[in-house]
Amino acid sequence: MHWSCQATLETVALFGLISLTTQTKGWEYCGQALSWIGTAKKGWNMRRNLPVTQREYPLPAGFSLVSTTDTRGRITYCNPAFVEVSGYSRDELIGQPHNLIRHPDMPEEAFRDMWATIRAGLPWSAPVKNRRKDGDHYWVVANVTPLRDGDQVTGYVSVRTHASRDLIERTEAAYTRLSEDAQRRLPQWRVHRGEVQSLRPLARLTRVLQPGPMMQLCLPLLGAALSATVATEAVGMAGGGLATLLTAVLGTTLVLAGLAWAGRRQLIAPVEDLLAQANRLAAGDLRFADPRRQ
Repeated sequence: MHWSCQATLETVALFGLISLTTQTKGWEYCGQALSWIGTAKKGWNMRRNLPVTQREYPLPAGFSLVSTTDTRGRITYCNPAFVEVSGYSRDELIGQPHNLIRHPDMPEEAFRDMWATIRAGLPWSAPVKNRRKDGDHYWVVANVTPLRDGDQVTGYVSVRTHASRDLIERTEAAYTRLSEDAQRRLPQWRVHRGEVQSLRPLARLTRVLQPGPMMQLCLPLLGAALSATVATEAVGMAGGGLATLLTAVLGTTLVLAGLAWAGRRQLIAPVEDLLAQANRLAAGDLRFADPRRQ
């Protein structure tokens, strides 16, 4: 939108304020005008790089495209592979917003999720379709990690690698659904930590009920223990046999629950701690504690 159009909208908003002195509908006019201005400014922030050719530029095998940005997303470094694949010169890239290479086929939801994730201090990974300077495109698996100086995030590093054809085809279908979904009043899809997820009630319930690592380990043991308990008690069931059976089943369940809790403390929790430390190390934070020294 050009400056003259912006000025026109702001003039309409001012007219709405002035008209409050003469008619009650002034609030309505003013609100509508301010809404239009907000929509226009939002549109300026959503960069749409054109034209596009829909010709794919195959990422050479073994290439890793590396770039760093400041906290506002402006490019501060890019390796030679990144420069070559982008089609721009290094001078054209340094200091520019990283969305210079954004392809218009990429859904806004993916980048909303990316910024929400990395601003929370977490790494983000997902397939991304980028645009070259000549309008061609290339697919990569993008891995974005915050850079730290102590506890302060100072920028972001992105490492992009080859994406398989199967992953590209599945991602294209998912991103098409996301783009179409953006036109609905009630979205049915979202991206969370780089994964496209359905917002339908059944899908939400499935994610909530999905067992964690320790539960996945214990469920087969629980099934085997319960089967053995039922088989043993069924043989000798008589009189108070049903109460005995229920007591045995409850006891077995409690024992396995205790084992799962202990297993998490001994196995899963240390792995999660090491993963968190690895993420901080990848982000450039070397001030993490060595658990062997504690």
